[in-house]
Amino acid sequence: MTPEPNARPADPPGACLVLHGLGGGRHEFAPLLDALSSAGMPFEAPIYPGHEGPGPHMPRSTWPEWFGVIRSSFDRLQHRHGSVAVIGFSTGGTLALHLAASAPVDRLALMAPFLAIRHRWYYGVRPEVYLGTIGRAFRRLPRRPSAVSDRLLRKEVERLIPFRTFNLDAARSAVALIRIVRDEVPRITAPTLIVQSRRDAIVDPVGAQWLDHHLGTPAADRHLVWLDRSDHLLAVDVERETVLRHIRRFLGIG
Repeated sequence: MTPEPNARPADPPGACLVLHGLGGGRHEFAPLLDALSSAGMPFEAPIYPGHEGPGPHMPRSTWPEWFGVIRSSFDRLQHRHGSVAVIGFSTGGTLALHLAASAPVDRLALMAPFLAIRHRWYYGVRPEVYLGTIGRAFRRLPRRPSAVSDRLLRKEVERLIPFRTFNLDAARSAVALIRIVRDEVPRITAPTLIVQSRRDAIVDPVGAQWLDHHLGTPAADRHLVWLDRSDHLLAVDVERETVLRHIRRFLGIG
């Protein structure tokens, strides 16, 4: 595990915008929302179009629709509270980066940002190739078990998930956003914390390392924290207290 970061923004933000992942929701970071509430930190955690439920099948939606809701929440928080930190998980991290490329984000805390797919194979092809070729013949893909390393915690998360399938149009849209964000990253200068597990079964950890090397943020204002026991859902998995400690410290609230 990476040592505690030395640098952080001096003062807490006025509010936080917390962004979930593809096919996800607030259950992906419920302990984090509890921590923000306990610290008296105003926040919004919007649910994107196509993610409202109920299931069992995830509806079609695209990243511009998700981003429209996110930008509205950011503007509302900024109007009410001034500075706004953005916390993004997985595809929420990709969306947070896209927001920071054009909006005055006070700081970024990114948990397992979705910048590269962990190499698994579908019907004999890599996932990103599958989405753009064979996958176009299908509307949905069965959802794999939740990416939580602890078996009991995984069962708890499974009970909270509304969808049993992923919509492939939504998945293709998330991958398309990655390509846009990769070009935007060098001009993002907000202080940034990245938390990534080496055991992540969903996103390739190389994406976090790439981000740390290519952000326009000065080296003193960015930090990459590596975890060794968690899977993808960092804020609810076995190292969640470590994740929360890093984020609280980065926000200046603990």
